[in-house]
Amino acid sequence: MITRNQSHEIAVQALYAMLINIKNGQTFEFSDMIANISEYPYSELPIFLKETLLNSLKHYDDIILALAPYLRDWKFSRLNLVTQAILIYSYAHYFYIGNVSKAVVINVAVKLSKLYTPDEDYKFINAVLDGVLKHA
Repeated sequence: MITRNQSHEIAVQALYAMLINIKNGQTFEFSDMIANISEYPYSELPIFLKETLLNSLKHYDDIILALAPYLRDWKFSRLNLVTQAILIYSYAHYFYIGNVSKAVVINVAVKLSKLYTPDEDYKFINAVLDGVLKHA
C-alpha cells in the first residue's frame, strides 16, 4: 500500500517526467509513465494520486497562468523542472482535489522541495504558494 507521503513523491517524480516530455515535444502514455515511476500497476495507485496528476495535466496552462503573478522576477519557464513540478502539483492538490488546508499543501511542498531541490529553493516555493493560495 502506498502512503500519502509516497504519493506526494511519486506525483512530483511523475510531473517532472511529464515536464521533460512536454519540453522535448515527446508524447507519453500517462498511465504507463506513472506505473513505471511508482513501480506499482496503475490500477493499484491511489485515486488521489491519479486525480491530482490528471488535473495537473488537464489544467496545466491555467495553473501556470495562476502561478505567474507570484513568481516575482521569474518566468515559469525559467524555473528548474523540479520546482515547476512541485508548484504545479501543489496548486492542483489544493484547487482541484480540495479538502486540504493551505498550511498542509505548503508544508508538503516545502518537504518535497527540501528532498528534491537545491538548498534555498524551498523558500521560493513557500513564498509563491503562500501568495497564490492566500488569494484563493
